[in-house]
Amino acid sequence: MQLVSMRCPNCNGAVRQVGEGKFLCESCGTSFLADYDKEDVEYQKIRLDSQREKMQFEREQAKGNNVQRTQQMKPGTGKAIGIIVGYFVIMFIIINIAVLGVVIRARKSTSNSYAQYQKRQEEREAKAREEEETAKRLKEEQESKAEESRAEAEKAEAAKLAAFDITPEDLLADGFFVDNAKAALRSQLEKNSNLYYTNWVWNEEPEYLTSYLLVAKDESNSRHNILISIYKVHWDKVFDDRTDQYVMYDGTCLYNLSKDSDGTIRTDYSPHPLSYNSELVANQFLHGFSDYDQLIRQEIYANSDYRYVEFQFPEETEESTEATGDNGGNSQQ
Repeated sequence: MQLVSMRCPNCNGAVRQVGEGKFLCESCGTSFLADYDKEDVEYQKIRLDSQREKMQFEREQAKGNNVQRTQQMKPGTGKAIGIIVGYFVIMFIIINIAVLGVVIRARKSTSNSYAQYQKRQEEREAKAREEEETAKRLKEEQESKAEESRAEAEKAEAAKLAAFDITPEDLLADGFFVDNAKAALRSQLEKNSNLYYTNWVWNEEPEYLTSYLLVAKDESNSRHNILISIYKVHWDKVFDDRTDQYVMYDGTCLYNLSKDSDGTIRTDYSPHPLSYNSELVANQFLHGFSDYDQLIRQEIYANSDYRYVEFQFPEETEESTEATGDNGGNSQQ
């Protein structure tokens, strides 16, 4: 091996070794590498092989020492170690079994809780369905009852309307009504007279002219069905030496006529004046109208809330007069 100059070729300063084959100029800081030849390489190889053999020897020596220490252990030490290891294994198994039991119980408890929840949920749903069905049934029952009530009310209203929906034929078919209605109307006609002077008298019985049945167009009208009879009244004004004659047209009426289910006519047989109209005739106010057409226009045609039908009562006979007197207190009143 040849040495390379240890002086720096740049500044001729001193060079020192700083590593394996590395050198450094202390003056200018230039670094250098050693130039190894074949002999150097062989030497390096021998040195490395020697180091490997030394390390192998040290490992084998350390292994031998471990075996010797193991052989030098007291008798029973391996058994104690086995017992300890077995104890830990058994404890591990016990712990795992306990944990597994806890997990199983937890799962079972969770399953039971879920089953109970499902059961409660099903019970709640069943109860809700039952309540819904009960409410539906009650609603249907209420609607059915309401429908029955409406049907009964409609039936009653229809019966009521049918009771008030009468015709002249219905009136004339009830002989009791005809006789008593004519008598009541005739008696009211006498009450219509309110004379101031005493020399005024009827010179004969009032002459019956005609009758009208007025049926209310609005069924809610409280004054259903009016029977109007019109008469011709002859008045005499009596003097000492003469008698003057006058004619007035007057009428009376019955209210609230209805028909029972057996066809008989109901009324209170309490007549009212047809009109409060009075006219001054020969210095005396006489009840009624002097113009027949005016009476009809004012008392019949003017009742726009009613539809009217004109008809004639039958002629009065002695038998009907007697029957009227006999039945004046009949319960139909």
